[in-house]
Amino acid sequence: MKTEVRINVRKITDSNTLVGKIGGNRDFPKFMTAATEAPEGSTVVFDWSGIELATASYFGATILPLLKMSNVGQLDRYFMLVGINPDFLDELKLVIEFHSLAVLVGDIGRGDSVCNVRVIGKLESPYSETLDAITKATRASASILHKHSKKNQIGKTGWANRLAYLSQLRLVKKRRVGRELVFQPIYGGDQNGC
Repeated sequence: MKTEVRINVRKITDSNTLVGKIGGNRDFPKFMTAATEAPEGSTVVFDWSGIELATASYFGATILPLLKMSNVGQLDRYFMLVGINPDFLDELKLVIEFHSLAVLVGDIGRGDSVCNVRVIGKLESPYSETLDAITKATRASASILHKHSKKNQIGKTGWANRLAYLSQLRLVKKRRVGRELVFQPIYGGDQNGC
């Protein structure tokens, strides 16, 4: 089953200039429809390549509600944004950080692959380190991270709390395997060719 669905923002909005709250309110149903058409539990990758301008107020009216709905469990999707023009990346950062959220963003490399994936938003270093560990392992539980940790002062409960927080932010997926919760990145990992 495909767990990542890429949605071309230019195609769903039919515009390359996305500005203002009014424009965002007009386009939010398009974003919502595209997100809900993806299977539950999948990663929705919004591809912003081809967009020349997007403003903070537009992001606030389109992406922000989706992230909030996902974080509180009203929308079982994970979100990632790729191909964002560096000229308006700060606009996205402004919105995400103001609302104390975090989202993964990436670049588009050769062959339309996703690369240089990073977190935008407020993520303290212990959580960032945990996300890096999950990404490198591709899948891990608190006990596995505890066992392989170079920092043995972090117990299983500490790892479990970190993983739970990352899951709440929808930066990692979790699933139960037997009696244990196993976590994995929400995307397939950086591809070669960036």
